[in-house]
Amino acid sequence: RDRQKTKHILIACLVAIAILLGGKSDAWSKKLFRQGYKGIVVLDPGHGGNDPGAQSSDGVQEKTITLNLAHLIANELEDNFKVLLTRTDDYGLDIPNRTAVANHQNADLFISLHTGGSFLHSVGGMAIFYFENYSQPPGNDETSSIGALTSNDSPLQWNQIQAKYVTGSKKLAEVMQAEIFSITQDPDSRIQQAPLLVLKGADMPAILIEFGYLTNPNERKALIDNDFLALLAKAISKGIKTFLSKKRQ
Repeated sequence: RDRQKTKHILIACLVAIAILLGGKSDAWSKKLFRQGYKGIVVLDPGHGGNDPGAQSSDGVQEKTITLNLAHLIANELEDNFKVLLTRTDDYGLDIPNRTAVANHQNADLFISLHTGGSFLHSVGGMAIFYFENYSQPPGNDETSSIGALTSNDSPLQWNQIQAKYVTGSKKLAEVMQAEIFSITQDPDSRIQQAPLLVLKGADMPAILIEFGYLTNPNERKALIDNDFLALLAKAISKGIKTFLSKKRQ
């Protein structure tokens, strides 16, 4: 982060010089100013490659919808933020490599994008998840792969680092829910804690957004509508901007 701070100071100096030069240098100074990013955001389009994720009855796949939305969000943010996607096309990526992208970039936020799926077509709604900190090993097979977090007197392992960001991640989820609700007006929108592996290793505030069910006919119709996805992208982008602006205060 020291390197990033130094970069921003250097850019500010160059902008000041360009402004003093005036005239033709104005466009150049604006370009340099835009490179002084307000933060680094990593978007994680869920699934990919041989893993399609949830699917609608007519073959619409989660991996396609999540990638489309990630690109739309990136377009909304790119003038003010450095935005990275864990995958930029249809290929597989394992869970550790998804959070590794964010960790290696010292990102300010990690947001994983998903849709839901259910055998019941009536199941729907939007959910925003943040990490649940288990202090003891889970007692059933379903969640045994999560494992226990370290005790207070032992070193914090890389794959347990999200534990110290739980408060920030919850605040991010709350901000995001409010912004998304302004678009969807979804009364079933909810915030939940869960021991999700894709959030576990993130060394920054992190959430997973499940933005509708492809197996719900009404929500499937919305998720393949470019206008709806564009509005959703604007809402998520606004949530990111709001959270990071409050974090800097």
